[in-house]
Amino acid sequence: MRSSTDSSTKEDGAVGRLGRGVGLRAVLAGVLVLAAAGMSAAGASDDQYFAQQWNLAQIGAADAWATSTGKGILIGIVDSGIDATHPEFAGKIEAQADCVGGTCREGSARDRDGHGTVVAGIAAARTDNGAGVAGVAPDARLVVARVLGDDGTAVTEDINRAIQWVVDKGARVVNLSLGEPDLLIVSRLGTPIRPGIEYAWSRGAIPVLASGNYEDDLNGRGSANYGDLHALVVGSTDNRGRVPSYSTSLGNAMWGLVAPGGSGGGPGTDILAPIPGGRYEWTVGTSMATPHVSGALALLLAQGLGPTAAVDRLLATLDTSTSCGPGCRGRLDVKAAVAAAATTTVAPAGTAAPAPRGAGDDGEELDPLLAGVAIALALVAGLGTVALWRQGARG
Repeated sequence: MRSSTDSSTKEDGAVGRLGRGVGLRAVLAGVLVLAAAGMSAAGASDDQYFAQQWNLAQIGAADAWATSTGKGILIGIVDSGIDATHPEFAGKIEAQADCVGGTCREGSARDRDGHGTVVAGIAAARTDNGAGVAGVAPDARLVVARVLGDDGTAVTEDINRAIQWVVDKGARVVNLSLGEPDLLIVSRLGTPIRPGIEYAWSRGAIPVLASGNYEDDLNGRGSANYGDLHALVVGSTDNRGRVPSYSTSLGNAMWGLVAPGGSGGGPGTDILAPIPGGRYEWTVGTSMATPHVSGALALLLAQGLGPTAAVDRLLATLDTSTSCGPGCRGRLDVKAAVAAAATTTVAPAGTAAPAPRGAGDDGEELDPLLAGVAIALALVAGLGTVALWRQGARG
């Protein structure tokens, strides 16, 4: 069964069915909720809706911009694509490709769903242009790979290939606001996109992965089995800095943290972001929390830090004043991370990243052993639902 991915749906639950071939039962872990309207501009940016961006205030983004804006850093967006004509992305897209079907075809990553446009805008929307919203890393640029098909499905091989493509195009951060919708499977087997994640880390790029919105699974006690996965795993906070019920536990994540994702209450409590057609909507989910971390890493990398040092700095400066659950080291604090002295001694984030390979290795394929593991995991998962998570409009 296949169904539409209409972002205006008001029904809870997933949309889209049955992936092609060996399918990753993947979800883009976010929710499109309400259209933005009638807001006034104020604050540290002249963007029209900046005063409504409590998420940027919560992480101290505007204070961080005095030191770093992410200039010179490419953020990879592996998602449903991007509306390249949206004013928020004027002059910001370095490269884009459609990776649906196993081959990344450079030229266009048209976003027919809206999720990728939302994620890209949160990470790096244009700032101080007198319109719309501000991004966490306003001077970072984007490399975008589309992996979600028109039928709302995504496939393991496409996602892993897309990760490789954005990294080979120069992405220093890879945003992955997607995941396996069956918590029982990933709690035992881990993520089938591990090969792509480890490829990125081995090449000097930092993967950032949404923890998921598994509010009803395993009685709220479950978590994916991350093990030694080299990715920052991100859960959500609401506008009060608390972890909402939909945000899945970070469990045994090596580098777990939370960032603004919204509460699900609509205007004023969720995340305002661009959507296709030059418009804006309130959005909510761990998908929205994830690009806050991607943007923060771009700010740190622009200061000259390497990938391991940037991860160390980010984790060492998290806000630990409020408990955020098992596996969570704290809440994102961009202001503190950027302000920290470069000589600050911090606890190691974990295993150091291998040295990036030389330019002559650009054509190297993913490790076939890791790719085989991913396919095996996907086969165990079966050809199940591949969908976007959406909640109905509220408030």
